[in-house]
Amino acid sequence: MDGSDPVRRLCAVVEAEGPVDHPYSPVADVVESASAAAGVDQITLQVLSSGLLLVLSSGVNEARVVSDLSRELRNALWRRNRRLTGAHRLRCRISFHQGLVRLTDEGFDGQAVRVARDLCGSDDLRTALLESAEHDLALILSARLLDELAYPESTGLHREQFRRVTATTQGRHVPAYVYAYGEAT
Repeated sequence: MDGSDPVRRLCAVVEAEGPVDHPYSPVADVVESASAAAGVDQITLQVLSSGLLLVLSSGVNEARVVSDLSRELRNALWRRNRRLTGAHRLRCRISFHQGLVRLTDEGFDGQAVRVARDLCGSDDLRTALLESAEHDLALILSARLLDELAYPESTGLHREQFRRVTATTQGRHVPAYVYAYGEAT
């Protein structure tokens, strides 16, 4: 299976902070709930050592997926956390990147998977989540992806909402945009 042809796909990685005994246990429930609410049904989840990898099928409306999935993930976290405080709250980081992905015997691999994983673990994204206790979700998108998807292509993604960063991961410098969501309204 390692010889599969690579296909361009949108990938996301979700990692959690808070009351997590396994990196993916409560996160999987929140991600599945958010995916259903966002109408994202062409998604494959893969457990990583630090969280979840989401691989979307080719041909999805990437702008809609990023916007709707982020919004619904924020809403799902708000519902879960609304009566919790401090260390009892589940807080998540999500990253998005699109590029070539191939299916191997070990699961999904490729440039899009590696960049999404690296962006999710970047100090820039961790800092965005730590800046305010009100933030339940911090989002990072590769600059290339946001440049392709931002308004007017997507009414839910406005470049001015994001802070431009250069994430340093695995010795690479990846231009990206970060946004931390506060409480859902």
